[in-house]
Amino acid sequence: MSAKDTYHHGNLRRVLLDEALAVIGEKGVGGLSLREVASRIGVSHAAPYHHFADKTALVHALAHEGMALMDAEMAAAERAAGNDPRQRLLGIGMEYVRFAVERPDYYAAFNAPELVAGSESDEHPEQPEEQRGDTWGRLMAAVVACQQSGDLPQGDPVVLGVFLWSLVHGIAELWRSGALAPMPQAKDGLEPLAHHVLSAALGSVQPPQGRGASWAPCPEGSAE
Repeated sequence: MSAKDTYHHGNLRRVLLDEALAVIGEKGVGGLSLREVASRIGVSHAAPYHHFADKTALVHALAHEGMALMDAEMAAAERAAGNDPRQRLLGIGMEYVRFAVERPDYYAAFNAPELVAGSESDEHPEQPEEQRGDTWGRLMAAVVACQQSGDLPQGDPVVLGVFLWSLVHGIAELWRSGALAPMPQAKDGLEPLAHHVLSAALGSVQPPQGRGASWAPCPEGSAE
């Protein structure tokens, strides 16, 4: 079935998303345009605008889709880790690193703040809202569970969450750039190295004396 046929069958939106991912994989988000995507799949330059108001709306959709996929992988890693809060948190971090390296197209979309954050563009009103993954909420729940088990210290869980998010994001970026390749510790690949780094980082965040760290949720919009 050609792209034009898929359009008449109501599937053009999916074709546009898939082709946009291909363009991002080749050229990055900066090289993406609705005109090029339309040309590559053989539809008119106006056709994409039935589904996306502009390039920003297209990137929004890809970002939401990618976050949902990554969140599903994180959920699977948590289940595989069983009931150990520390191992569940470690699994979440490992899945972020894996996804960033294995799906650089989606990763680029949801890390394009100049296009994704603060956009006033909306998708076509007839399209359902893109499924979103709550990766930050999952991370915060895992941090709080580790605080309650005594594996992480008491205090503001947001600070710990940002620390861990920064760590996995940094590992992914360093690996993607090739900066880690010369290190002997990288000879066995990304996963062993990332696992060692994350384990070392979690070990360096010293828990308080005793178990059962207390935590109360922060007021909405507050980091205190």
